[in-house]
Amino acid sequence: MIEISLLNILGVAILALFIAHWFEPIQGVKNKVLELLGRALPKVFYTYIRTLFTCSKCLSFWLGLFLFFNLPAAACTSFLGFILNHIIDRVDHWYE
Repeated sequence: MIEISLLNILGVAILALFIAHWFEPIQGVKNKVLELLGRALPKVFYTYIRTLFTCSKCLSFWLGLFLFFNLPAAACTSFLGFILNHIIDRVDHWYE
């Protein structure tokens, strides 16, 4: 468990965003692991795990809950992850 502060909440949200889809160097490894899990796990569990690791809001929430062990902090982390993802999508769309 880490201290609940604005900086830590922001850091966890950014980390979840990196893992979910923004940091390109780990995406190939993540996709291979998810592909292997898709072959090994039942479809229902695989769907949940794939959603967890590709959705920045979901991953932010669960990482926040695991690291802070506090539901309001996890919810704030998830909301901040959503806002950051929306900002990145808008900036990407603007530069297209």
